Amino acid sequence: MAKIMVTGATGLLGRALIKQLAQSIEHQIIACGYSRTSPSIERLDLTQAAQVSAFVAMHKPDIILHCAAERRPDVSEQDPQGALALNSDATQFLTRAASQYGAWLLYISTDYVFDGCQSPYREDAEPNPVNFYGQSKLQGEQIVSDAQQGFAILRLPILYGEVESLNESAVMVLLEQLADTAEQPVDNWAIRSPTSTADVAAAIAKIVTLKLAGETLAGHYHFSAKETMTKYQMLLAMAEVLGLATGHLIPVTSPTDSAKRPKDSSLSCERLVSLGIESKVPFKIGFKRALQDSPCAAAYLTVDNVTS
Repeated sequence: MAKIMVTGATGLLGRALIKQLAQSIEHQIIACGYSRTSPSIERLDLTQAAQVSAFVAMHKPDIILHCAAERRPDVSEQDPQGALALNSDATQFLTRAASQYGAWLLYISTDYVFDGCQSPYREDAEPNPVNFYGQSKLQGEQIVSDAQQGFAILRLPILYGEVESLNESAVMVLLEQLADTAEQPVDNWAIRSPTSTADVAAAIAKIVTLKLAGETLAGHYHFSAKETMTKYQMLLAMAEVLGLATGHLIPVTSPTDSAKRPKDSSLSCERLVSLGIESKVPFKIGFKRALQDSPCAAAYLTVDNVTS
């Protein structure tokens, strides 16, 4: 039996990962959160070095899956110190504790470490983030790499999945634009790869299985859905699933976000594909499943689009 510590266990990806790992009776899950703890979630402030060290020393996990992060580019731009506290400092504390107590660390990073000018990006491509969010996550990557402990980094694109509130996901929150029939602009410039958290969680579970079986897993890995689309194109697909009109959505072919985004940061996933791990969830299918699993999205569902 392996002890697996998951940070950010109350977040969008963390919840999906806990759900996936819980399917195996072979693992003892140590789920960590901060603002939304429960009897099954250990409260841990990752920005406090002493707390992190003591926690890892007490629980002695075999594997640490570091999902906790400040993931919002606009918030990171407005509060850079807050972003650094989670994306860099907390990673430093976890990396140090993992090194000291013999745990293997998997750090969850982002496609936003790239500038979007030469996609698709291989795992060995040179990072060049265009916003502070990407810079802070890259700092975390460098900390993990500099430890030279055989730790791994998993870069992911924009995520969607089961949500407690729509604004947890930059994809799921687009439902609000479908529901609001007033004319409104939608980004049709930045190219993204919307990826299901359930799909990512299944991939991470396979990574864990390989690691526990003795596979050498270190350095950078990419995981991403294969479809690429702008937010406008996502909305068209979502509207097709839900049978909703899109005439009120006006595609905008120039950047619309307050924090700069890369034009196209699509990922090449060769290293994981070589291990038999790749995304197989089409966007429309993954989106429908996410809707069905998210009570907050119930108002958007009808009998026809649930069962079709």
